[in-house]
Amino acid sequence: MTPSPESRRRPSSFADVVLAIVLLVVDAVAAVVALVSGLDAAGYAFFDTGAGTEAVSVVRPVVYVSAVGALVLVSAVVSYRGGAIVTTCVQSLAGLALVLGVVIGLSAEHGGGRPSAPSPGHGGPQSQCRSGGDNSECLGS
Repeated sequence: MTPSPESRRRPSSFADVVLAIVLLVVDAVAAVVALVSGLDAAGYAFFDTGAGTEAVSVVRPVVYVSAVGALVLVSAVVSYRGGAIVTTCVQSLAGLALVLGVVIGLSAEHGGGRPSAPSPGHGGPQSQCRSGGDNSECLGS
């Protein structure tokens, strides 16, 4: 009895799990390398203690990590076509996690997590108002 074409194409369960683990490790390393490369290209000084404290834009690291996420999703499609079900599921979850991380990172960069500026004349919690009256009585304003 000859095996069907579908069973010849599909890898064994052990090979599928090993491939999923190896690709997941490769995905993690690629994501870290992309993040570090993107931060370096954006001008972030990793070990320079005398560097300025200006904010570094996350756009370039996000683009690098999103490219890795797209490649991970492409590898999920390839593994699906190869019949590796476990690898397909793991690669899909890893790719979606990378893409969602990119979306969350961009939304935090563009106003999602920044507090609004206090009103003029407000000295904040450190200001000392004498009687609780208007702002002219507060020492910090």
